[in-house]
Amino acid sequence: MLLADAIRMHASQNPEKTAIFDDARQISYAELYHGIKLAANTILATEEDFEADELPLVGLLMNNSAVMIEYFLAATKFGMCAAVFDPKWSDANLTEVINECEPRLLVIDVEFKARIPHIPSSTRVITVDTGEPRSLRREEAEPQRSSTEDSLFYMGYTSGTTGRPKGYLRSQRSWIESFAYARETFVHDAGDHVLAPGSLVYSLTLYACIQTLYIGGTFHLTSKFRAEYVLETLATHAVTHLYLVPTMFEALYKAFMASDSVIALPSVRSLITSGDKWSPESKRKVTEVFENAGLYEFYGASELSFVTVLDPEGNRYKPDSIGKPFAGVQVSIREADSTEVTEGAVGQLFVKSPMIFAGYYGSEEETSQVVHGEWATVGDLATRDSEGYLYLVGRKKNMIISGGLNIYPEEIEKLLLTLEGIEEVIVVGVPDVYWGQKVTALIKLRMGSEVSDDEIVSLCRRELATYKCPKEIIRVDAFPYTTSGKISRTKLNELLKIKI
Repeated sequence: MLLADAIRMHASQNPEKTAIFDDARQISYAELYHGIKLAANTILATEEDFEADELPLVGLLMNNSAVMIEYFLAATKFGMCAAVFDPKWSDANLTEVINECEPRLLVIDVEFKARIPHIPSSTRVITVDTGEPRSLRREEAEPQRSSTEDSLFYMGYTSGTTGRPKGYLRSQRSWIESFAYARETFVHDAGDHVLAPGSLVYSLTLYACIQTLYIGGTFHLTSKFRAEYVLETLATHAVTHLYLVPTMFEALYKAFMASDSVIALPSVRSLITSGDKWSPESKRKVTEVFENAGLYEFYGASELSFVTVLDPEGNRYKPDSIGKPFAGVQVSIREADSTEVTEGAVGQLFVKSPMIFAGYYGSEEETSQVVHGEWATVGDLATRDSEGYLYLVGRKKNMIISGGLNIYPEEIEKLLLTLEGIEEVIVVGVPDVYWGQKVTALIKLRMGSEVSDDEIVSLCRRELATYKCPKEIIRVDAFPYTTSGKISRTKLNELLKIKI
């Protein structure tokens, strides 16, 4: 069943059921589908010359809102592709990306319109005010155009190694297939209340939203991440599933501990997370806040979707691993000559699944570097143990070459996070005349904690080969983050270049 068709079915079968809590507003499935039809007809009114053999893009530059979800799903109804632009990008990046892909239509929040002074002449613009409630009283006709499971419906953006946004495409089939596998893995059903408090431009949040609506659940949408509001929502609405990244959980934990009242969150069954690996300290804190919740850490990539998952049992048994292959996924760890590595050896991780992306927008050459026949890889390096658990050694693009030796910063970061006073750490290679790249650790301490350089150096010398030990330690008050809540290595490297 196609994405918008599932919403239509729920609107018919359970019209009064709440589909979305949009901050203080409740939106039923009937109201949601009415809004989708309204958005679809608004799009079609500007697209009289739409050709079925094109890939017409609908650009969305909007705040988190039910209106954004309606326009996103409306585009999927008749074979258009929603390109989701990030309001946090610089004005220069926004202008560059929009002019590069030239969307047939740009749906833009009124507050962002002034940021794009030069819109392609071929792009038609719809300005909306997502902060204003809309009247849905008049009946909307059912749009006649339709899409298929093979229709490309979503273009997200990944920063890649350069920091420049790069569009990647997905078919409806890739998400519909993944919904079934995710439902099986995370134990989702139509009675669930799901909260993903990140931005809808982040694929984890958007995916959680669309998957919840597809199966007929209730999604809790926040205008932005506010730890205190998230705690209140969790307690008030009996939320069952929470999607978040480690940095969000740390903020949530601080708010939980600072609260004057006793907060009980027994309804939360599943914490679903991706991005950076959780530290042992953060995992310990989970049990303090969510007494009944299991932690599901999945590893994946924009291009690959789900690859592996470390479920609650795996978190107790093999906490350092990235788990076992996700449902529907096959993995292969290979040498440079494409032969399988032996057990415990490091190799490049290849993935085969029905959830792999359809390619990068406008770049067959870059797509061919990822997709190799039925298999795909983003260059990550991994090992597998005798029980089938996988371990991520490092990301090829993050590798440091110092004195001619390959160093994976993730190994050093994982070690440093075992020091209780360290909240976050990133290890990068800083250009150096002698070493080529100098191993440099940037460290953010927990509030009120002290960790000396001697402690850090001593730990590294005990546990690591000498050439892997950081040659410089820099303390920071804060890190730059990506939209998905991960520390941005690209921005850090740029800042370090300026410093040196």
